Amino acid sequence: MKIAYVSTYLPVQCGIATYTDYLVRGVREAEPSLNIKIIAEQGARAMRGDGVEVVPCWSRERNYVDPILEQAKGVDVVHIQHEYSIYKLDERLPSLLNRLGSSVKKVVTVHCIRPSQFSERGVVEEDFVRRIAQLADRVIVHLESQRAILDRLGVTRGVEVIPHGTQLSDVDREEARERLGLPQAGKILLMFGFVKRHKCVHITLEALRLIRERVKDVYLFIAGGVAPTASEKDKGYAAYVEERIKELGLQENVIYPNRFFPNEDVPYLFGAVDIVLFPYYEEDRSASGSFHLAVGAKRPVIASRIPKFEELRDICDELLVLPYNPSGIAKIALRLFEEPGFARYVLRQTDRFRQITSWPAVARKHLRLYEQ
Repeated sequence: MKIAYVSTYLPVQCGIATYTDYLVRGVREAEPSLNIKIIAEQGARAMRGDGVEVVPCWSRERNYVDPILEQAKGVDVVHIQHEYSIYKLDERLPSLLNRLGSSVKKVVTVHCIRPSQFSERGVVEEDFVRRIAQLADRVIVHLESQRAILDRLGVTRGVEVIPHGTQLSDVDREEARERLGLPQAGKILLMFGFVKRHKCVHITLEALRLIRERVKDVYLFIAGGVAPTASEKDKGYAAYVEERIKELGLQENVIYPNRFFPNEDVPYLFGAVDIVLFPYYEEDRSASGSFHLAVGAKRPVIASRIPKFEELRDICDELLVLPYNPSGIAKIALRLFEEPGFARYVLRQTDRFRQITSWPAVARKHLRLYEQ
């Protein structure tokens, strides 16, 4: 069987590129005889070897249909990793799916679905995702809430819920803290990724202030900074965060290097900390890769009770907190610090979840779908 993945790819700094890399490695591990081609957007690194070929050949800014069709000749399955910002909302992607014809099987992973009431484009996005889903032979989504929207849109056949994969890591905590220059003693809370308003760093600062009233040697590690493509709004928010740290008197408790961390540091970032925080507020229906990285490191997660983190219910519903609720975050963190029985339960559940969503397990589910 020959499979072609259409996606962004490494070394491009893109969540879809990283996702595709993990998936390809998992599929190859599960079935080494597979022949895989990655039809990548320009910016990826061309390579060939060990049953995998990467061909950077298309751009989202131009007509990508013809170069993808040319590279897809002779494959059995074309698997498109879809995200709105990559393929846009014009006629190119529907045209590609139509012109691939019936001789090749078409799979589309829809990474994000925005309900029309929360989209700047209204029903346009819903109509578009309906079209591409109906043109595919199979559609993969990561969350039940995504499947429910497709069902409402009339896409009731060929939809598979396959969870976002989890990369397992077991880095030594002391080694990780030494590598990153973090305090060896004390409790460390982590926020990971680019600093943006919807991630609500300011809410975490309020929670840190409350936690510090009972746990003096507690730190918030903000492992990220302003994105290279950040809007003026996001830049202004990052400046507000720095000012807020000073206003709350948290300079000694916040570690904020304000820089990008490369992929090789990621296992150490999660391995070094005690709890990972996701106090986000957004209405997209999409799984969180960062959430799965935290779980893969077997770290407790506290997250907002929003669709993006609905999987946390499968670990422990009590770790979910209503948005904009610093006291709720603080209470859960203190319970994890002070109640060993509760902490042990959360870790057992986290380990169970990370095993059933590991990349090898997720890759095997993809293989079964391809073989149908």
